[in-house]
Amino acid sequence: MMHIIVCIVFRNLLLPSNFEEQFTLSDMRILRLLSISAGLILGGQLISIPASAQDGEALFKANCASCHKLSSKRLVGPGLEGINEKRSEEWLISWIKDPMKMVNDGDAEAVAIFEEYNKLPMTAFGFLSDDEIKAMLAIIPGKPAAAEGATAEAEEEEPVAPMEYTEEDAIAGQLLFTGESRFVNSGPSCVTCHHVSFPGVMSGGLLAKDLTDVHGRLLDAGVSSIISAPPFPAMADAYNGKSLTDEEVLQLTAFFKTVNNNSPEQADTSSMGFIQLLGGGFIGLIVWLVIIYAMWSYRKKESVKADIFKRQLKGNDSVNS
Repeated sequence: MMHIIVCIVFRNLLLPSNFEEQFTLSDMRILRLLSISAGLILGGQLISIPASAQDGEALFKANCASCHKLSSKRLVGPGLEGINEKRSEEWLISWIKDPMKMVNDGDAEAVAIFEEYNKLPMTAFGFLSDDEIKAMLAIIPGKPAAAEGATAEAEEEEPVAPMEYTEEDAIAGQLLFTGESRFVNSGPSCVTCHHVSFPGVMSGGLLAKDLTDVHGRLLDAGVSSIISAPPFPAMADAYNGKSLTDEEVLQLTAFFKTVNNNSPEQADTSSMGFIQLLGGGFIGLIVWLVIIYAMWSYRKKESVKADIFKRQLKGNDSVNS
């Protein structure tokens, strides 16, 4: 209906009222066709089509699946089953778009979630529209109805089976982290942005979070999920089209577990590495200043043309004699 209205309005605006008297039959047909086409294009721009359930599944997989399950079981974050009954749609949209704003604003539920999950910040998805978020919420199942006579006791979560890896996997993961071994799909090495406190690993970048204790907080399932499908925008862009293989995910997870198990012995190495780097830079600066001062002092005592001046004096003495 909207398309028809737009076509009529556009036709009346575009064509004069007496256009039938000014154009031949063939010209009129062409003009009508052009006006209808323009109306259809404009009408299509004016109509907003809500995201479908299929879009919701794709959006959830791309943005949420690395941290959340559609069941009640935890991954990195809580299981989402029944979330639509537990929270209002307005609250969920605000939370998904900017969770840390809600935490900083003191929203009680947001703060409670933030504290429960070790203050691990959830990625903000402000680029998603309300319709896209609603499409994702629509695919989340509700809590199953309790059977008659069932108690209200909370179901115990089944423990997630740990991944199986070897010491060799951890060593291979360390080489991948530091960039000594390249990823199969040419993704950037982790040390570019991240630091871990571990013997034999140089101080890494400070652009992203220190990963020394990441395995202790997220365990195998959380670490491997984030590495497999990064939910963080910067990380997702860096590995766009350069995703890690299953073997690389396993090796990095093994390395992070090894780092976490050894982290108490290396508690201060991150700050010490930075202090050493700063100290080395300061010492280097002092050395350069000393060298420059020595060169400048020599230049003041010995002019560049000193040798020429001495030869001139010697020549004058020989002439006078």
